[in-house]
Amino acid sequence: MCKYGVQIVVYTQYFMKVIRDMPGVLVYTICLPLVFLAINVGDAFFKPLTLDSYVVNVMPYVGWMIFSNCVTTAGNIASLREQGYLKQYRTLIVNPSVFIVSQALVNLVLILSTLLLVAVLSSWVFKLGFLSLLGQLWLTLVLVYLPVTCYSLPLIALAWRLKTIDTAINGLSLLVILGTFAVNTLLTVHASNPVLNLISPIYLVNNVFAMLTVVPINHFIGTYSLILVLFLALGWFSYRHIKLLPTEGL
Repeated sequence: MCKYGVQIVVYTQYFMKVIRDMPGVLVYTICLPLVFLAINVGDAFFKPLTLDSYVVNVMPYVGWMIFSNCVTTAGNIASLREQGYLKQYRTLIVNPSVFIVSQALVNLVLILSTLLLVAVLSSWVFKLGFLSLLGQLWLTLVLVYLPVTCYSLPLIALAWRLKTIDTAINGLSLLVILGTFAVNTLLTVHASNPVLNLISPIYLVNNVFAMLTVVPINHFIGTYSLILVLFLALGWFSYRHIKLLPTEGL
């Protein structure tokens, strides 16, 4: 267990160094979501929002940020496989979860930084309390990061080539984003509906934040617990079938 922890630290530092060595990519990754947020909710800027309005107008885009971050974790692991890194290092690590956990920790730091900027922006343009909003956003992230990452882990269990991985990530992201906003626009679905929370991580993030801020916790805690168990099972199944050898090299 001690060796496992040491390897997590070593590989997390390595992946963090890789992204620090590309400052342009680092700034782009952290700050670009705020640009999309400003574009989509700019009409509401400098108008005080209640938390109810914040859930409706802003949180869907925050949910997209978290979902994109989580799916990137799985996509990065699959890309490393196709580049031969997992094959190269598989005899040096305790088990392959070292790669997953290390990538997830690096991306977690990035999304924490993004949400910090979201809280700063929101406190300025929506007149919301900075510290309370930051705590609510970060607590939401803590509750959803593991299940949403597990939602994305089938990418590590599928024998896809490098270009196919990028296409799959973009296709999945587009499908989830358009589907979520279409359902919110066309239908009235109760937050505790487990099917939509299973299909759309964005909807899940939105409802968890609402549970922490404006909705009695007992209205959603049962659905959240069910979704957590199902996504953990999906993540475990995907991990048990992780592919370490590059598809193009088989």
